[in-house]
Amino acid sequence: MRDRVTGNGFLLQLLALGHAAVGFAYYRAELRSIVSDRVVAAVPYRGPKSTAFWFLMPAAPLWMAGHMVSAAEEAHDAQVLRTVHLVGLGAALAGVACMPISGFWAWLVISLRGLREARQTP
Repeated sequence: MRDRVTGNGFLLQLLALGHAAVGFAYYRAELRSIVSDRVVAAVPYRGPKSTAFWFLMPAAPLWMAGHMVSAAEEAHDAQVLRTVHLVGLGAALAGVACMPISGFWAWLVISLRGLREARQTP
């Protein structure tokens, strides 16, 4: 099993931070507009503000998944590792299929690596 800084949980958390950083950089204008509209009910169903909102939303659950994976790695809990990485693999495959030029490839690699390591977990 890897140490905490090279573990798959840490990598998922880095991916979450990267996703948020790209979102804040790329959607600056839309986010400013959401804030200037006082946040509550500021995001319509469709359009640029909606795109910005939904781009940023996965960062938090991805961070939480990374935390779960880190805890499962420390506890040598192969069942949790398999479950989280299988779900992640499915999401990453869907993402890669729909949006080949994206960061979904990184998630795919982390999930595959995690599944391989979960098989080796005692």
